[in-house]
Amino acid sequence: MTASRSTWLTRAGERVLDLLFPPSCVACRSELAELPDKVGMCVSCREQLELVAWPVCHRCAARVPEIPGEVSQCGHCRDMKLWFDRAITMGNYDGLLRDLLIRMKTDRSELLARALAHLAAEQLGAQLADSRFDVVTSVPMHAWRRLSRGTNPPAAVASHLGGLLGIPAWLGLLQRRRNTQPQRGLSRPGRFQNIRGELQLRKSYILEAAHVLLVDDILTTGATCSESAKVLKRAGADQVTVLVMARTPIG
Repeated sequence: MTASRSTWLTRAGERVLDLLFPPSCVACRSELAELPDKVGMCVSCREQLELVAWPVCHRCAARVPEIPGEVSQCGHCRDMKLWFDRAITMGNYDGLLRDLLIRMKTDRSELLARALAHLAAEQLGAQLADSRFDVVTSVPMHAWRRLSRGTNPPAAVASHLGGLLGIPAWLGLLQRRRNTQPQRGLSRPGRFQNIRGELQLRKSYILEAAHVLLVDDILTTGATCSESAKVLKRAGADQVTVLVMARTPIG
């Protein structure tokens, strides 16, 4: 079969599927009048997303006051020991973006992870490309938690994003030693203590002088991302940049 005929059959099959199962918005699930873009979201939902259009702390991605001519750093993280070099976020953890991330945690189809990866590439693609990453990975999830949820959202986002940006995705780079207590509900010191020493690099990976893009869904205190970055740097990584889908607003 020729390549052109194969492509034609593939497109014909996609049209049949669109007739049988009309495309719907990944956010509100309403039927789309026309074929969706890569994100797969209707105009109304797109307009509800409050993506970053304000100054953020270069280090932890928290919203900061605008100071012309300066790269701001917030007082929240100035005196904290964080192992990653920079954090980038798409938006605050509220509104529709928050709802999507909550749903993504149990979305076994991983359609939301794919949609958010495309949205990140669309909104932050130029910024990420300029950073010239050597590899993309995600914060690790314990195997038992992955089994119970049926999905690993940060890994799914990292996998799609790697393909979109042309960066090798090493999804097995980090692993958890134990199935630790969830971070949610713990105090700031408790979060750092809970994850300390619980992550490790898998064997056979070499990170000498690498710039690693580390993906997570939400950044609150930065404890898990910081512990991940510590392991990566001790294994030879030169820089670790964190990309999160949302940043918890600082009260």
